[in-house]
Amino acid sequence: MSDPLVLLGEVRTALLPNSGALAAREASALLSLLPGQRVLMRERPLALAISPSSAVGVDCRLASTKETRAIGTVAAHAVLVGGRVAQSSACSTVVRAADKNRRPWSHYLAQVGTVEVWHRITEDAPAAVDLTEGFLGGSSATTLDLGSISDRLLTRVRTDRRLDQDPPVRSSATRLRWAARVAPPLGGSVRERAHLSFRLEDETTRSVQIIVPSIRELGFVQRFCEDLAVHDWLLSVLGAALSEADRPMPERDSTAALAPLLEQLVHLWMPGAHTPPKLRDLWTRLESDPGFTRQWTAQVGQLRDRLAVATLEALRSSKISTIQW
Repeated sequence: MSDPLVLLGEVRTALLPNSGALAAREASALLSLLPGQRVLMRERPLALAISPSSAVGVDCRLASTKETRAIGTVAAHAVLVGGRVAQSSACSTVVRAADKNRRPWSHYLAQVGTVEVWHRITEDAPAAVDLTEGFLGGSSATTLDLGSISDRLLTRVRTDRRLDQDPPVRSSATRLRWAARVAPPLGGSVRERAHLSFRLEDETTRSVQIIVPSIRELGFVQRFCEDLAVHDWLLSVLGAALSEADRPMPERDSTAALAPLLEQLVHLWMPGAHTPPKLRDLWTRLESDPGFTRQWTAQVGQLRDRLAVATLEALRSSKISTIQW
């Protein structure tokens, strides 16, 4: 098989619709999506469960400036963070086909998570850039749609009959599209560190482009993007809840909506805890710009202040009622 041109992926993140966080045994049962295959579990420093990967066959165009058809499979798995946050992650490696003849499906199923490009494309570096920009620019009904694959898997997990469908926090799902490629040599040398660009497309969609120095690092990108997606989702949920609390509405207790955030989600903030060591430097740059933890610290401080003020007001009202009585 030829070297990867680009890795394409998408991560959907949402709150698990359950009144309480799942224990390790419950998380393992929920993510046992393929009989006979093991769920990967980790307890420190934060509980993490990853389902086995399933293969989804695809035969479609890739979004690019040239006619590019690809055949192969997408690898998809589910993730549960802290027993509370659910994710679905779909990914595929794009490579050149060895020849122009279509192979039987047994050939493609033996390479889970790989799609082969049939049509003639340019040299590797320009082709990788073209495929990256095309994918992050948005998919259509006729191009590779990792979002649909990821969305179906997340729906399957979140509608499991073992969940009581009574989450303590109301929130929306977010979607993170990502593409990763190896950087070409610059001046005879290879980039020493990975680089990324992170962009907010709208309220729920983000796009990430990652450049790594060698093929070895490509295998770690998906796990980094899942870690990034969780923390971006936490920021989005907390920010949305604080904005909603700013809208005064009669007969609505904002404290009742904000308190569960402090109880259920704040402790999940651990940037880089589940990122492979070779890519943790990317978190250092995200902390510098745009400053993920600075924003999170400010939001959590605002949340605590609101709850403290609400508690003081409730105590004062209680004292006044007692005196009047």
